[in-house]
Amino acid sequence: MATHYDARENIKRGTDIHTIEKKIREKGGLAYERRHNLVITIDGPTASGKSSTAMAVAQTLGFYYLNTGFLYRALTYLLLTTRGYSQADLSNVRQEDIEVCTSSDYFSYTYNATTGYSVTYKGTNITPFLKDATIDTCVAIISPQKLVRHAITEQQRSLTGKHSIVVDGRDVGSHVFPFAQYKFYLTASLNIRAQRWQHDQALRGNNYTLEEAEQRIHERDLSDEQREISPLVIPSRAVIIDNSLMTREKTVQKIISYIGNFAV
Repeated sequence: MATHYDARENIKRGTDIHTIEKKIREKGGLAYERRHNLVITIDGPTASGKSSTAMAVAQTLGFYYLNTGFLYRALTYLLLTTRGYSQADLSNVRQEDIEVCTSSDYFSYTYNATTGYSVTYKGTNITPFLKDATIDTCVAIISPQKLVRHAITEQQRSLTGKHSIVVDGRDVGSHVFPFAQYKFYLTASLNIRAQRWQHDQALRGNNYTLEEAEQRIHERDLSDEQREISPLVIPSRAVIIDNSLMTREKTVQKIISYIGNFAV
């Protein structure tokens, strides 16, 4: 059995986050800081329930939901299918290819409370292809790269001029939206997260033992925490919620209780 691991034990609050925020202020602030739309960030490790929780919070509040993971997945898919990359090539993604794939002329992320979120490229809905096992493997190769993270960060920030949003990810409260009005960090024990991941994979026809699932989760945690660019940390001012023994509904209720009521 893999050694038990809890993200809460290994992830420290980002001591450099205040420095990052200060540098941003010194540069005049980001455009989204001056906007009136509300930004709610939900960070956390793999299988902490952040995506399903974030979407439910957005639906409850009537806000726009941004799934940052699908932006990275979409870029991965497009590099493989439209720019001629092999899995080996993905370790060094070229700027010009990122620009073509993420150009607003071709690339679009949309969310509708009824139909959910989708990604289109040149008018074609590519969302159904983004949960493929190959994408699972390859997205981990491109996501730590500086050029990739910069491009996806800009994609995320562009949406706050149009909507109040709930966004989930691994660096959304610490790096992408350091001035978000509300920040949350979801976590759970390794065993619970491995069970969730194992169940999700089974629904996609991929079968893993619990031990294998724990090892996969553990490895991804370490990769996220130790990457050089925007590592997974607990953002400053974030409310930490351990949902190991909580249902999704209870987790959503807890988040809403911190936010309060707004005119939506």
